[in-house]
Amino acid sequence: MISALRTPARRITFTIALSALVHAVILWLPYIQLPHAKVELPPLTARLEPLPHPVEQPAAKQKAATILNRSGGHASSKPVSNTMGAMNKTEESAAAQPFPKHVRLTFVVHNGPGGSMTGEIHHRLDIHGGRYTLQSERQAAGLTRLRNSGRVIQTSLGKIGEGGLQPDSFEEEEITKSGKQSLQVTFDRATQQLRFSHGSETPLPADAQDSLSFMYQLSQVPMNAEFFPLPVSDATQLQQYQIEIGAKENIATPMGKVRALHLRKMHADGEAYFGMWRGLQYWWLPLRFSRVDESGNVTEQFVISDIRAADE
Repeated sequence: MISALRTPARRITFTIALSALVHAVILWLPYIQLPHAKVELPPLTARLEPLPHPVEQPAAKQKAATILNRSGGHASSKPVSNTMGAMNKTEESAAAQPFPKHVRLTFVVHNGPGGSMTGEIHHRLDIHGGRYTLQSERQAAGLTRLRNSGRVIQTSLGKIGEGGLQPDSFEEEEITKSGKQSLQVTFDRATQQLRFSHGSETPLPADAQDSLSFMYQLSQVPMNAEFFPLPVSDATQLQQYQIEIGAKENIATPMGKVRALHLRKMHADGEAYFGMWRGLQYWWLPLRFSRVDESGNVTEQFVISDIRAADE
């Protein structure tokens, strides 16, 4: 046998034949599939208790909520003209609900309804000694993170009482590889002025909110009318929102289906707006938020994926 393999040509021929034989044997072997390791993820939980039934507000307060402009003037009792379709209205009143002392919310951000995930938003609300700290941090995910590795942090500080949140200051920071950009606005209650970091100022309405605090302040507004006014600042300007009250409905979330009240910024045809859904059994906290462009397309939507709350 060994003498037969002395020449290089014979050794090469033998090697090729042996390789072909091994491959043939492998092809005829039975198929064996290895089991995949299964990783059990902990379930999402919400440490919350159902809220009591809302208390009906007197008729006089219902009427006042419709016509009173809290910035000091009077708003028209008619909605914004040419609104994009009437909303289904709720048949039940929604009374203001007290805040838990500590709230942690996590939202998943999608590129439109059913679109790809583009990031996460984390909200943190802490209340102590009649004051609150509210912070939002947004981080990109997936391909969006590869294109933009930055973060956006919003911070609202102020007092909290029977009327809800009363901001003293609001800051928005955008942190990227090239550096940090920041915008601030101060709610100067003593002089009744709203002072912006870019140097301008404007009269301060008594119930003005910032673009983060207003999402929580909505839980303190009695939902007994068809709409109500709310002045909101985004650290560059002050806008007078008219919030339309819709119907209570079930919405799908990663936590399962939840009952929510639909609110929407009133708008004219061809005007961008937002919609928001408040959790009926979750202290009226925001559960879903949608941005809609001038053509009526939902460009971005973030949906609640986790709720944590405690009163201690």
